[in-house]
Amino acid sequence: MIAQRLLIGTVALALIGGLTACAPEAEPDAVEITPEPTPTEVETAEPEPALMFTMPTDCTSVLPSSRVDALATKNILLLGGPGSVYGNEYFFEPTPEQRAGGISCVFAEDGVDLTSLLISVVPVSTANRATIINGLTAQGLNEATTDTGELTYSQQGDDGLAPAIYNVVTQQSWVAVISAVGGETFFDEAVTLAGEVTTQTYR
Repeated sequence: MIAQRLLIGTVALALIGGLTACAPEAEPDAVEITPEPTPTEVETAEPEPALMFTMPTDCTSVLPSSRVDALATKNILLLGGPGSVYGNEYFFEPTPEQRAGGISCVFAEDGVDLTSLLISVVPVSTANRATIINGLTAQGLNEATTDTGELTYSQQGDDGLAPAIYNVVTQQSWVAVISAVGGETFFDEAVTLAGEVTTQTYR
């Protein structure tokens, strides 16, 4: 009886094993494939073209019209230099800037020397740059370099005999502003005027 039970149990196990072997294998879960993202093209901004110096043909364009009008309200007019009331005859002798190939322009109240502003513009090249710098250095002016690499030669001056002087020399130009009266206020104005001349002459 016991042997019969063992036999039945063995047959049952064999059947279960057989059924298990015949059962279909479970399919693996499908793996979702994510496509690679398409790289997005990033547009690179075009670099700004370098500004180039353009030598003014006469003194009428060295300052913006708004500045010329503001000076005119104080009776300060363009008296000396090409395009002015008196032209180059205003000068007894050429200025250093004129000798270097540039133009010099005088804005002043006629007959009042203390209102005089001498503004000069000179084209710079390898042929005259060293001479210009040596001449400015010889004057004992304060030498400095701006954040953008331009050389400056200046003196603040005072309200007595020392004028306010500001020179900016680049690889392409030399801009000089001399105010007959010195001191902090007139020196700051000279720096501003030099910046306006630069804006007018670089395009």
